[in-house]
Amino acid sequence: MTQTSTTYEYGAMSSRFSLEAENKLTAYATMCLHYNGNYSLIALYAPQECKDDQWLSFGGPNEKLESLFGGHGKMEEYIEQNIEAIKACYNTIKRLV
Repeated sequence: MTQTSTTYEYGAMSSRFSLEAENKLTAYATMCLHYNGNYSLIALYAPQECKDDQWLSFGGPNEKLESLFGGHGKMEEYIEQNIEAIKACYNTIKRLV
């Protein structure tokens, strides 16, 4: 990744991972792909400014994640349009716990 990358920490249950991304949408899309569609289980730990974006929901999927990408179906569009950046981001995933 480039020098403008930010480290994001996330996880579910007792797992915790980090990844490097140039922006939060690329980070979030990569996190979701990493968890194979179990988006509602992902907790955001760092950076601090992403805490307000938290979409964790034990009751199942909620609309918060979709709203971060601009609405229903927009995350899929984002992934299609940014697949190379997401692949690069995916390659930076490290298990912390």
